[in-house]
Amino acid sequence: MKIGAGGLQAQAAQDAARIQDVSRFKPTVEEELLQSEDLALRKMRYELNKAVERMRQAAEMYNQPLEFLVKKEGKPRIRSRDRRTGASREFTLEEAEAWLAELNENRGRNLNGYA
Repeated sequence: MKIGAGGLQAQAAQDAARIQDVSRFKPTVEEELLQSEDLALRKMRYELNKAVERMRQAAEMYNQPLEFLVKKEGKPRIRSRDRRTGASREFTLEEAEAWLAELNENRGRNLNGYA
């Protein structure tokens, strides 16, 4: 048999392309964990991440050295820390929303008192 243009090599390459690699369709460990979690917990984490982003923007807008991150151990919460003093505080989603609403209402007057 002729090996070359249109011969066995081309057929072998086409056969190899048809075989699907099943291992690449498996979800990663993190994806599997997220898919197995409760929908309400995933939604809460999403909302917490959105609140953290808004809190970061507010602190940046008022030029305050505050850090915010989502604490995932146990019940998800937002942890804030003042980089100057090292003082920290934890917020639930409701507390974070109230903090943002009051911040918007007072235009940043009491920003230092919260961290």
